[in-house]
Amino acid sequence: MDSFAKYTIIDWIAFLQVLLIWFYMAYRSGQWIVSVACSKGWRWWNRKNKKALALDSFYEAFNLNSLQPGSVIVVTTQSGMTIQIHKPKEEK
Repeated sequence: MDSFAKYTIIDWIAFLQVLLIWFYMAYRSGQWIVSVACSKGWRWWNRKNKKALALDSFYEAFNLNSLQPGSVIVVTTQSGMTIQIHKPKEEK
């Protein structure tokens, strides 16, 4: 214990401050690593293939969610291709 006797209270306070800062930085970097890993994992878990993404953008572009049962939408592209979308009536 004689080896610790040569340190003053100022030395111990500075050492404690360095320890607190180190633990805080380790905690914050751990939080950052976990958040990055979770966001990457979430994106990987909820990934979609190209066809699903194209169908989602198709729904958004033509607002197909608001299409009433029994109605038809006809879309003609610039090249002359015609797309006809029909939502069948719900059977009860």
